[in-house]
Amino acid sequence: MKDMAQTERQIFILLLLSENKRGYTINDIHSSLEKWDVIVDKKTIMRDIDSLSGICFISEDKRNNKTYYTADKFRLSDITFTSPELISLAFMLELLKPYQYMTMGRTSNELIHKLLDNTTNLNREFIKYFTGMVTINTNDYISDSLNPEVEEKLHDAIQNKRKARIIYRSFGSDEDTIRIIHPYELSINDGALCVVGFCELRNDIRDFRVSRIKALTSLEDTFQIPEGYQDSRSRKKFIHLSGNVVEQIIISFDHKTAKYIMEYESELADEIVQTEDGITFIRNTAVTDELIRWILQFGHGAKVLNPAHLKDKIKHELESSLKLYV
Repeated sequence: MKDMAQTERQIFILLLLSENKRGYTINDIHSSLEKWDVIVDKKTIMRDIDSLSGICFISEDKRNNKTYYTADKFRLSDITFTSPELISLAFMLELLKPYQYMTMGRTSNELIHKLLDNTTNLNREFIKYFTGMVTINTNDYISDSLNPEVEEKLHDAIQNKRKARIIYRSFGSDEDTIRIIHPYELSINDGALCVVGFCELRNDIRDFRVSRIKALTSLEDTFQIPEGYQDSRSRKKFIHLSGNVVEQIIISFDHKTAKYIMEYESELADEIVQTEDGITFIRNTAVTDELIRWILQFGHGAKVLNPAHLKDKIKHELESSLKLYV
């Protein structure tokens, strides 16, 4: 049973009652809570509605010997913003531009404009004036072509912890595979929307780029996210990609490269030790293709000290590259 506090439960009920003008019976509310694995009796729901009636306008309508409850949607009008708040709203609109291809990005943009529609003309003119005065580098973002139906089904599967069958176009082999996944969460990697979850085909937690999901079917089977999933994933992950085996990665960076690492990449390390020649970068993570590419970008400014098999992989990549120029 999901642990939902009384306040959280009442907010859930209030939002539910404001969704549909037709209204909901106590049985409807009870069923909706059960879908979220929240088990409370109907008397508790009645007490919640009585409590909410004291602070919100909740109406009752008798139809076919049943009582339907509705609530007025939350309305915002004549909102007053300070100058820093307006600048922040303009900043958020700029931040959202790369994500307009996502349903979440478009909805977020619409939400901000809905707020602005309920403010004064002066505030709206201020936003227009400020928009464009801040430029955000969007080179790392990718404008994917997403299927809104797949997005919606993913949201539902994650919310209800239901397994999903997907047809996925793999990047490496460039072929379609059918997989059963347990979708844990959505993430944005280099600007691309991904779903993170357990893949039954690979028997491992994987990242799936949503634009590569050609079709998705939600299944009746449910799943549970493993305890400690977030902590475990963060330790196995380097930037975006995860692996099964965590090892201590030790890399020596010369003075010139060390300046860049300290300025831009220091958060990737578990520990950084200053040396006469530069720095020693230490991180416990999995050896992935992503880690190898990251090391190779620094050329002769980086030297792998541990583990030995990572040194061999770097040597192999460098030797293969050199052959192209012989």
